[in-house]
Amino acid sequence: MHSAWTRSPQEVDPLSWFAGPRLPTMFAIAAVIQGIVITILFWDNWSSVGLQFVAMAFFLLAGWRTTVHAQPNRRRLGAREAAVALAIGTVGLVTSSIGTVNSTVPLQQWWPGLALGATLASLAPYSSARQMIRYSIPTLVIVGIDGGLVFSTIRNYWPPLGIIVISTGPVVVAAAASIVFCYVVVERTLAYLETSAGDEEVYSAAEPMDDDEALDRIARVSARVAPFIEGVAHSGVITPADRALAAQIARTLRSELVTVNDRSWLDTLAQQTGMVVSDPGRLAGGMNESQRAALRGLLVAAHDSTVVDQQTVLIELRAQPDGSTAVALSIDLDLPEGRRLRRLAPYYLTLMTTVDDLSWDDGRITQLNFKIPPTR
Repeated sequence: MHSAWTRSPQEVDPLSWFAGPRLPTMFAIAAVIQGIVITILFWDNWSSVGLQFVAMAFFLLAGWRTTVHAQPNRRRLGAREAAVALAIGTVGLVTSSIGTVNSTVPLQQWWPGLALGATLASLAPYSSARQMIRYSIPTLVIVGIDGGLVFSTIRNYWPPLGIIVISTGPVVVAAAASIVFCYVVVERTLAYLETSAGDEEVYSAAEPMDDDEALDRIARVSARVAPFIEGVAHSGVITPADRALAAQIARTLRSELVTVNDRSWLDTLAQQTGMVVSDPGRLAGGMNESQRAALRGLLVAAHDSTVVDQQTVLIELRAQPDGSTAVALSIDLDLPEGRRLRRLAPYYLTLMTTVDDLSWDDGRITQLNFKIPPTR
């Protein structure tokens, strides 16, 4: 229930059509088209027709900016980017309003309210239901105040409350639809993922028994025990030298067992693949099963690829003040940009569903950055 309010549709299902980055542009274009139609139909009724077309440019700019920040290789669209998009749309609303004051355009045909509602709705695939509530409230207040002021001269036809209700109607519909959309999509997607997971391969925080090298080291120490015991049994006497040797064997065996037990799944994978791991705080063990599986899949794919220099694969984990873990992964993938993206994209999208703020910097060395949220 909590996740359905705090996660976005893009987080839980980044491959769906509704989470595509071009959706905000489509919303903006649709809003501008209806604005053009209404402007033309009431051409002689506006105080300034030119300002209507200027306002349309702002709504297109808001949609374009949201599209840029919704790209899959960028961090999740946050409150700052959403606020900027809504602020640009609000400028468009005000611009249109200046060209509407003292006009004879019917209140019901006031197109900027619908356009700002489209700007708000375009944020839904990339925002949580809780975030959409936060975005919707100030947007509704702004539209209500603006509409009440612009159409205050037609109170002979509509009472003040009626003007506010009609002017905010499109935004109310967009807000309600967006909140319900976010909640339902996330809830049902998470429920589906939980029921269809099946026998998921689990990578525990410590995998000591999968490390052949560690087992060999323990076996070598253990091999010294049998001859020692046999020698003591044959002699029938325990000398000070025997006691010293027994203590040495015990310390060595205990040290090997502690080393293997403390080794995280990421350390074990590093020994198997040759990649470099920097995890001084031993934070890899804090990942849940889904995060480990997704990250391991990406790392194993990089290791198995013949175009990856194994010595260049570096992963760093650092604790953050808010309790989360920042992770940086760099891979030197000797491929052209397009083929590089196609090779890593499936693992990237899988990882996107399990972590926060995943971004991709595609230079000579591919750099992935993300955060593991604190355990609740």
